[in-house]
Amino acid sequence: MRSARRQELSEFVLGEAEPLELITAVDVAYKGIRSSILSGDFEPGMQLKLQNLGNRYSISLIPVREALRLLEAEGLVESVRNKGARVAPISMADALDVYRLRLILETAALKLAFEHVDDELIQTLQQYQRAMRETFSVNRDTYLALHQKLHFGIYNRSGSKWTLKILALLWSHSERWRRLSLAKLDLNAPTEDHSHIIAALRERNLRAACTALEHHIQVSVKSLESTLPTTNKDGAATPKGLRAKPATVTRRPRTKSRL
Repeated sequence: MRSARRQELSEFVLGEAEPLELITAVDVAYKGIRSSILSGDFEPGMQLKLQNLGNRYSISLIPVREALRLLEAEGLVESVRNKGARVAPISMADALDVYRLRLILETAALKLAFEHVDDELIQTLQQYQRAMRETFSVNRDTYLALHQKLHFGIYNRSGSKWTLKILALLWSHSERWRRLSLAKLDLNAPTEDHSHIIAALRERNLRAACTALEHHIQVSVKSLESTLPTTNKDGAATPKGLRAKPATVTRRPRTKSRL
């Protein structure tokens, strides 16, 4: 059992081979479109034309349509009447709503996981933190993957399947916004420091760990507020913090990547 856990915790090693798996045409379209949305290659508001997507992934229109339906259910794609599908616009209201839910669920997951935290996990979290600092200016994709592994290294100990499923969905949306703010941050930004969370876990102090996690998420919200416009459709200022009201931002699609 211990060796299996050690193998699980070592998965963050860069370049480690992953087992081959058979995927369907729907999987190809779903993973490809989803990855392009989360990376920002497909910008908010960009049209997603079936034929162009089919050509892009060398598949028929049926699996593309199914993939778009799945992504719409996740909130990453939306259907516009008489215009077809497009990448969901970025909204500060949505961002705040997602982070509000993250604050609740991640704190709950931490509490559930706390009794299962051991020295081996603490060491792994510290390795994640070091690896994040080493890759921050080199490869942001790797950095973001490590960041998620650090958080879910804790939450995976919760034993709550549904909490993890919902958190995974929330993190998918968070990644879109986080990429926008990350471009304006440096390595020493408060949002990139997880040392207080790790230290509290190392000291087996649940209250301090929850406080550190809550502060970490609140700082991330402030970072987003400095990145995304906070005015609504009428031009009125949106209240800051987790009580903000809707404000939708739709970027005009780049002509060269229009689908």
